[in-house]
Amino acid sequence: MIKADFSKCNYLFLAYPKGFLNEYEILVPFYNELIELIPRSINLLVITNTKKVQRELTSKFKHKPNLEIIVINYFDEIWLRDCMGVFANDKIFKFNYSPNYCTLSKETKYYRYIDKLAKRFLGEVFTSNIIEIPLNIDGGNFVHNTKKVFMTEKVYEDNPGKDVERIIKDNTGLDSIVVGKNYYDVIGHTDGYMAFKDEQTLFISEYPDVPYLKKDNQYVTMLKDVAIKNGFKVLPIFDCPADEPVKCSCKGFDTRSCLFSARGVFINYIRFNDCIILPEYTMPVNSSIDYNWINRKILESQGFNVLSINCDPLAKFGGSLHCISFQS
Repeated sequence: MIKADFSKCNYLFLAYPKGFLNEYEILVPFYNELIELIPRSINLLVITNTKKVQRELTSKFKHKPNLEIIVINYFDEIWLRDCMGVFANDKIFKFNYSPNYCTLSKETKYYRYIDKLAKRFLGEVFTSNIIEIPLNIDGGNFVHNTKKVFMTEKVYEDNPGKDVERIIKDNTGLDSIVVGKNYYDVIGHTDGYMAFKDEQTLFISEYPDVPYLKKDNQYVTMLKDVAIKNGFKVLPIFDCPADEPVKCSCKGFDTRSCLFSARGVFINYIRFNDCIILPEYTMPVNSSIDYNWINRKILESQGFNVLSINCDPLAKFGGSLHCISFQS
């Protein structure tokens, strides 16, 4: 059976960015703090790209017996959720990792190479069969329980002419629920708006009623309606996305980006069993709600042990905790 985020978790994966050939190396202090948070009951597998960094991590975290560091030469991608695949006990379903949004549209060769490295990693670490599925899908746009999967229409843009729903059903057994993209969202990942608590319950983002989030509020209302019509119970996670673009040069020069920071997106958490690592953010001083506190209390009321880490540095790259993690 396909494994969901709420399924029993034995392994958690991260990619440690020291020595990465991009700007992610500034996240090293954040990753050090995150690694310290992972309980010893979870086997933590960390990817790095040099033996030198492997030795440094082994020395730094020698008090963490649950930590294993694996070297994958030339690997320099932190967004493991998108590139790794989906576990199903003795199988791994592997989609093509070929992001196509904003600045990434010109990086096709690079992402194909990362896709090959991800397959190499999975082949070296697991004896499971890797089932390659001929679709371009980011893992962040594949929020599922063991029966249904939520995706945005980005899957149609990335797979023109293909019968996406049939291919997914034939390979994974999941029925697809394809929803529209948010007006401002070029990435089109459903894990920025929802997360399954269990087979029948979805956490879905709830936003404050402010002018700059008008279309976002319309979007999450639509998601709730679709979820309820499909028989799911809906619970809120109170998000407050910052109006904070990520600077890029997607039109050939520095401009107001079409990518946005993930600051204020709490639903993008890491979960393993009954434990959740919840993002925390520095919220605007004029905010009337303590979103860090209220979301912790919501999750604790649902029976979770909640840990937290400030994700301001990570959010500046457009993602948060669920995006950089991968479970089995």
